[in-house]
Amino acid sequence: MAETTNYPCPNCGGRMYFDGSIGRLHCEYCDSTFTPAEIEQHYAATQEKADAAAETQSPQPQPTAPRRPASSDPIQAYLQYSKLDDAENLRAYNCSSCGAQLMVDQATAVTSCPYCGSNTVIPGQLSNALKPDFVIPFKKSKEDAVAALAKYYGNKRFLPNTFTSDNHIQEVQGVYVPFWLYTGTTSGEVVFKGTRTMTWEDRDNIHTDTDHYDLYRAGRLVFKRVPVDGSTRMPDAHMDAIEPYDYAELTDFTIASLLGYVTDRYDKTAEDCAPRANKRAEASYVGELQKTCTSFGLVHVKEADVKTTWKNVSYALLPVWMLHTTWNGGDYLFAMNGQTGKLIGDLPIDSGKVAARFFTIFVPLLIVCVLVVTFAFGGYRL
Repeated sequence: MAETTNYPCPNCGGRMYFDGSIGRLHCEYCDSTFTPAEIEQHYAATQEKADAAAETQSPQPQPTAPRRPASSDPIQAYLQYSKLDDAENLRAYNCSSCGAQLMVDQATAVTSCPYCGSNTVIPGQLSNALKPDFVIPFKKSKEDAVAALAKYYGNKRFLPNTFTSDNHIQEVQGVYVPFWLYTGTTSGEVVFKGTRTMTWEDRDNIHTDTDHYDLYRAGRLVFKRVPVDGSTRMPDAHMDAIEPYDYAELTDFTIASLLGYVTDRYDKTAEDCAPRANKRAEASYVGELQKTCTSFGLVHVKEADVKTTWKNVSYALLPVWMLHTTWNGGDYLFAMNGQTGKLIGDLPIDSGKVAARFFTIFVPLLIVCVLVVTFAFGGYRL
């Protein structure tokens, strides 16, 4: 059975994690710090040997998405793909630190051993064709994520009290999500339907005159690094909502910068994700052309002939804090950009609080209105 590669502290053998506040790996036990390059070099031979052994024992197939059908609900789809209940999707490895057997799915690249807590790199998952080009390291810590979630809860007036008290907010997890970044050009022709309306009045009537126009627009727009997540288990809407990332902080990929976080490798190829990248680029292109129709009222697309050509596609791992929680039989999923702190998530509503708020505002307002009408018209006779 293949063994994982673990990355303990070179000084004391303790568990290390990447600390975005200092940009270095930090040992939880002896407080030593190292650059990712130092740790990468220290464990390079061990990792190469493990990757080569994994390739020899079981050549890595082209990643494919799980066969299980996805729910139309993004949260349920996330939960479905996150369950390790498909025997064909599981693989067994021995932890190189404690010897325990680990069961991981085909998309997991970096995790932690549930027995000894060691950072665990699954061999062959981040090498050769599966090796990412870039990574944006976490800048927001777990403490930042917990504080952001607490603030997010605190600003919601109709949030049930028990949701906050029963919520396992400390279970927020840092995940490196695989993304494809597309660079290319969108061009084409778009015909918009536009209107101009003029209104005037005379002594007897108000007149409205509406003219309709066909507005022809064409151009060319260059896109750099249009992101599309390459993980089936990640809900696209949540990933879109926490954008943008600052790609100026992309760094060359190193396994060392992933330590302390869960990492998935892609299970949707660049070809699989290209249609979504096209859709995003072309919608933006049409939107930019529509902005040029400034002297018209209502403007909508009549015809469009638009094409996108990608010249370069790169593979990057981007940081996301994820929290799945349940309340009153419902599932709620939160995602936070691990670089910028932008947060998205759905929350339950306490109908009792809504009703109380309604009566607190509406009933006094109704009484005031009744009193105003009563005094204005001399009161009511019974």
